[in-house]
Amino acid sequence: MPGLLYTARAEAWEHGAIPGGSAALHRAHLDSGTPFGIDAHAVLADHADEAHFDRKGRVLYWPGCRQLAEAPDAVRATMDLLEALGADHVSLPARGDVPGCCGGALRVIGDRRGFEAAAAGMQQYLNRQRTVVTSDSACIGAVRDGYPEAGVSVNAEVLHLGEYLLFFTDRLKELGAAACDARQARREAWPAFVVHDACGLHRRQGRGDAVRAVVEAVTGQPPRTFGPSADRTACCGAGDFHDLRRPEAAADVATASVPADLPDGAWIITGDGTCRGALARATEHRTFDLVGFLSEWLGPTLT
Repeated sequence: MPGLLYTARAEAWEHGAIPGGSAALHRAHLDSGTPFGIDAHAVLADHADEAHFDRKGRVLYWPGCRQLAEAPDAVRATMDLLEALGADHVSLPARGDVPGCCGGALRVIGDRRGFEAAAAGMQQYLNRQRTVVTSDSACIGAVRDGYPEAGVSVNAEVLHLGEYLLFFTDRLKELGAAACDARQARREAWPAFVVHDACGLHRRQGRGDAVRAVVEAVTGQPPRTFGPSADRTACCGAGDFHDLRRPEAAADVATASVPADLPDGAWIITGDGTCRGALARATEHRTFDLVGFLSEWLGPTLT
């Protein structure tokens, strides 16, 4: 279905049939280089340490423009987490060396030529990496699916952050056991851990299981599903930049997606940076992306 929708929107775009929300997103992208209207380079520079830009290997953490727009503090938290796990060979995009956006939003709204130009602009940069790690399913989908459709070949391995964290499972279990022991010693109640299997990450990309595995590694227990099953989780409303194109409708979708029977004090964990903000606005339950959850649960054990 997504592919058919993208094809239909591209044909509509070529004939000038462009919805208002898509037109506004497009203007923001033209003005700033991202669909969120931000200066991605400036935000990244303000929310990372200088050492994070130093190349120590060929593994790149790509925040994605949504994270930079909605949760820029997560950039430093991610790099700190990776360092605590022993992944001190990961770096951020070098200053001034990379475009601010992968172009995924242009693909979604139907601007085929704009997306092709964005993909071509990213190709050489990405092919200088061995591995690209991101928490944003929109970026994964654009690079792994959209770029080949645009005739752009990327040789770098593209991993979701959860997949990359599984390389450090033993360390996660060690830190998780210490955190669990500390919480038990303080006699603190444990929340119910509820994983939102984001459709962009789980059903489209088949990468959602890694999120569950990471949560289980640090808590010692399998998390509950947000929906009836991992394959039937309701949409958070933000996929395909719906929250930028039709914000009111997207907010309604997010509110409707929250199960009524979530236990009191439950923690909602989504592996997809696309969904964190949408879910946080739709429910009073504490809502985390994967790094936010790990930073909160592991706490002092990370230092």
